[in-house]
Amino acid sequence: MHASTTVGTADAPAPPAHMKGHEDQRRRFLPEVQALRALAVALVVIYHLEPNLLPGGYIGVDVFFVISGFLITGHMIREVEQTGRLSLAKFWAARARRILPAGLVVIGVTAALAPLVVPVTEWADLQRQALASVFYVQNWVLAADSVDYLAADNAPTAFQHFWSLAVEEQFYLFWPLVVVVAAFLVRRVTRNHGPALRGVLLVLFGLIVAASFVWSVLEVRAGDASAYFATTTRLWELGAGGLLAVVLRHTPRLAVGRSLLALAGVATIMAGAFVLTAATPFPGFAALVPVLGAAAVVAAGRTSGPGSLTWLVDRPWVQWLGNVSYSVYLWHFPVIIGFEAWANRQPHVLESLGLLAVSLILAQLSYVWVERPVRRARWAGRGNTRVLLAAATAMAVTAGVAVTPMVRAQVQEQEWQQEAEGVVVGMGSGYGAEAVDGTNVPAFVDKAGPVIVPNLQDVHKELSRTYAACAAKATAGTTPRCEFGDPAGQRTLALVGDSHVRMFASPVVDAARERGWKVVTYLHNSCPFSLDARKMSFSKACLMSNQETLDALVEEAPDLVVTGIYADSLFKGTVPGYEPGVGGLVEAWDALQEAGSRVVVIKDAPRPRADVLECVADHEEEPGVCAVSREDAFDYPGHATLEKAAGIADVQVIDLTDRYCGPRRCMPVVGNVMVYRDNNHVTDTFARSLQPYLAEGLWPKGGTVAGHTEAAQDR
Repeated sequence: MHASTTVGTADAPAPPAHMKGHEDQRRRFLPEVQALRALAVALVVIYHLEPNLLPGGYIGVDVFFVISGFLITGHMIREVEQTGRLSLAKFWAARARRILPAGLVVIGVTAALAPLVVPVTEWADLQRQALASVFYVQNWVLAADSVDYLAADNAPTAFQHFWSLAVEEQFYLFWPLVVVVAAFLVRRVTRNHGPALRGVLLVLFGLIVAASFVWSVLEVRAGDASAYFATTTRLWELGAGGLLAVVLRHTPRLAVGRSLLALAGVATIMAGAFVLTAATPFPGFAALVPVLGAAAVVAAGRTSGPGSLTWLVDRPWVQWLGNVSYSVYLWHFPVIIGFEAWANRQPHVLESLGLLAVSLILAQLSYVWVERPVRRARWAGRGNTRVLLAAATAMAVTAGVAVTPMVRAQVQEQEWQQEAEGVVVGMGSGYGAEAVDGTNVPAFVDKAGPVIVPNLQDVHKELSRTYAACAAKATAGTTPRCEFGDPAGQRTLALVGDSHVRMFASPVVDAARERGWKVVTYLHNSCPFSLDARKMSFSKACLMSNQETLDALVEEAPDLVVTGIYADSLFKGTVPGYEPGVGGLVEAWDALQEAGSRVVVIKDAPRPRADVLECVADHEEEPGVCAVSREDAFDYPGHATLEKAAGIADVQVIDLTDRYCGPRRCMPVVGNVMVYRDNNHVTDTFARSLQPYLAEGLWPKGGTVAGHTEAAQDR
C-alpha cells in the first residue's frame, strides 16, 4: 500500500457571490482549480477509506503538488513584475498564516488523544512522527524508515500523512530563492521585468524540473523505497506547476479545444486512480499521469460551450469541498487511524461512510474557526516579523504537546521496571524458552507472575542490534564480513544469511565464544543465502552478493557454517532441475561441504499474527489470546523449501519449534519473555534464552563437527 498523502496548501480565496460571468481579466480566483482540489482530496480520502475501490487514489497528492506549484509561482511572478523584487519575509509569513494554524491544531489534538487508543508499542513512533510533522521533516523520517530494515514494517501513525505537506513546505523554502535569483539577474540587464523575468524563470525552472524528474526515474528504477517520500524526487511535480504559471495565459478563445483539454485531463487523472496500484513503481514515469492530467485542467482554464465542465465546477458543494480540502485531509487520516486502533481492524463500508462524515464535520469546523479567522486576522497583516515569531511560538508549544505520548510512556516504564525487577533472563534462569516443560509452553512462570520482558515500549529495538553494523542493506551488492567470538580461536563458525539468521546471532556467538571458537558473519537483510534469485526487485544485487560470499567462504573453509532463510521467501527458480528455491540452497551448501565445512540450518521461527505486538499490549495479563495455531504459524513456503533442500544436500536442520509452540498453538509470550519484536522476527531476549538448545544442535555431544568429535574439539 502506498504511503498516505496530503493536500496542496497554496492560497485559494473564496469565490465572490457574483462569480459567474464576472471574472476579472487577471482571474485571481480560479473555480476550476478549486474543483480540481475537490477531485484530488476525494481521491485521497476514498483511497484511505476503501483502497479496493480506488487502488490508485494516492495520486491525489500529485494533483495537489501541481496546483500548489502553479498558484505559488503565479503569486511570486506577479509580485516581481509589479515591484521588481520578491519579499521573502512576506512570502513565508503568508505561508505560515495559511498552513500552520490548522496543521498545528490537528497535530496537538492528535498527539494528546492518540495514546488513549494506540497501543503502548507504538507510542515512541507516534511521538517521533508528531515532532517531525511539527517541523515539516516528516517525509525524511518516513524515507529513512522505508530503507531501515527494522522500521520498514512500522504501522502507520496518525501523522504519516504530513509527509507531503513537509515536501511542500520544503518547496516553499527553496522555490522563492530561485525567483529571487531570477529577479536579481533581470534587474542587472533590463527594466522590462515581465518578458525577461519569465524567460529566465523558464530556463531555471526547466533545469530544476528536468534534473528532479531524471533523479526520480533513476531512484524508482533502482528500487529505492525512499524515493516515494524524498523532496528531491518530488520537486519536479511542484515545479511542473511552476512552469505552467510561467507560460500560461488565460484566453476566452478556443473554447471547444479547451473544453476537450479539460475533459482529457480529468479522464487521465481518473484513469490513473483506477489503473495504478500500490504495486506500481512510483513516482518516476508513472507520476506523469496525474501531473499531466492536472496540468491539462489548469491550462484549459474556465471553459464554456460543448463539452464544458463548468456546470459541474460551479456546483456549490464542489467549490465548498475545494475550499475545505486542506482541513479535510488534515483530519481524515487521524480519524481513520484512530478508529482502526480502537477497533483493531479496518472499517467496513458503512463505518467508512461514518468516518467520512466525521472528517467533513471536523474539516468545516477547522476551516470556519481556525483557517479562515487566522488568515483574515488584522494582527496577522501588521507585520511579517510578528507573524513569523507567532508561528515559531506556536510550533514550539505544539512540539511540547507532541511529547505527550512519551510522558505517559515514562510513567509506564517506571511501573514496568518495578514489576520486572525479579525477571532476569539468562542461562539457567528458567525464563523464556527454558520455561518450556515437555508439551507445556507457559506464558508466565509462577514465581514471576504476569510480567513481560522486554518492556513492550522497547520491544521494537530487539533484533541483535549488536550486529546491525554488520548487516548489509537489502539492495547492497556486497555483504560485509565481521568477526566475533574468540579472535584467537582455532576453529571458526560462519553465520551466514538474512535477518532471520541474524536474529539468532547473539546466542550463536555467545555459545561459540564459550567454546573458544572464532565467529565470522556474512549478514544481509532480505537476502537469503542462496544461488537462486528471490522474488524481489533487488534480486540481482542479492545474487551477486551471495556469489561473492560463497567464494569467500569456500576459500576460508570455516569448520561450521550456520545459515537459514526467512520462511516467507519466494524464489524465481533460476537453477535448472530443481523446484524454485531448492536448487539455489543445495548448490551453495554443496559447495561449502566440498570445501570441508559442516553446514547447519536453523529453521525459521513460527509466524505470529500480523498485529502481535498490539494484541499483546492489549492483553498483557493473558497473551495466550494472541496465539496462532501451529498449522497457521508454519503455513509458509520457505519451510518446505528449506526442508527439501536440506534433505537433498544432507545437512542438519535445527528445529526449535517446540520451544515456541505447544501441540496446537504457538505462543507470543513464553516464560515471561516476549517472543516477537515485530510480525516475523524474534526478540534478542528470547533468542538468548534459546542458547542451550541451539548449542546442542550445533555441537551435538558424541557427534562430529567438521570431522572431529565434540569431546575432541573442546580439548
